[in-house]
Amino acid sequence: MTSTVGDFSEARQPARAGSPPTARVVAIVELLAEANQPALTLAEIVRRTSLSRATAHAIVSELVEHGWLIRDQAAGTFAIGPAFAMLARNLGGADHLLRWATLTVRELCARFDVPCFLARRTAPDVVTLAAHAFPPHLTPDAGLHPWLRDGARIRLRPPISREFIAWDSAQAQAAWIARAPESSRTRLRLALDAVAERGYSIERMTADHGAIIDALGSLDTVSDSLRARVDDLLTELSVIDYLPDELDAFAAAGAEVPVVTVGAPVFDAADHVTAAIVTCPNTALRADDLRKLAEATRDAARGISAHLH
Repeated sequence: MTSTVGDFSEARQPARAGSPPTARVVAIVELLAEANQPALTLAEIVRRTSLSRATAHAIVSELVEHGWLIRDQAAGTFAIGPAFAMLARNLGGADHLLRWATLTVRELCARFDVPCFLARRTAPDVVTLAAHAFPPHLTPDAGLHPWLRDGARIRLRPPISREFIAWDSAQAQAAWIARAPESSRTRLRLALDAVAERGYSIERMTADHGAIIDALGSLDTVSDSLRARVDDLLTELSVIDYLPDELDAFAAAGAEVPVVTVGAPVFDAADHVTAAIVTCPNTALRADDLRKLAEATRDAARGISAHLH
């Protein structure tokens, strides 16, 4: 952006009256706010600004505290934070949703040892997968989640991605439900109510789940009539979410709950569901463990929503 960033070093302060501490803060903010600037480590900030490590550390710590910077604990890097973005119009194009989601899915992945990702709404009826995090023992190419890949697109068609629909208007929900076979519509209505009440959806684990997701992803390449027929068939094959009494029954029996994913909505400043944080246990969990994972997923999504607001 400017060649004068390094001129704010402690050793080369300008002779005119001014505020050297302020100049040092400005130097760091300008550096990290530069167009297309990737996140930097403290050592890189020190090198680029000529500040001492102690001074730079004190400044970035304070900026993180106030939300002007965010720190990626895993990578040890700093980037512009949402509080500063609200004040800086020239940062309007920065993708803060992806920044916050990247940190969030890493934390969830480390805490629960399961894959996590961001599903963001890229069109009215399409979500795109991004910001994946995998535990060390599960690599992206392990083959356990063939549909879980960066950039994968999924249509918002019944019965999947209910966390994007449960907070829509009654009219929008009715239109979405109407796309499903009549035999599954009552279940879909109950499932949307359950998702809105508890704050997350639960994708049930079945032997055919992977095949169903793959088939849904391939429907864009077929004719409208065939797409509608396959769509109906897949919906009929799916057991949609868990209703409250069903989860209570698992808990009462001490039985494990088969779960593929848990998805919680992220709301933008206009209170529209713009994305979802999704955790992927892909196994059977004790009812208490499922609740802990689901509530952590929901709370993480709410945290991102607060930042976007």
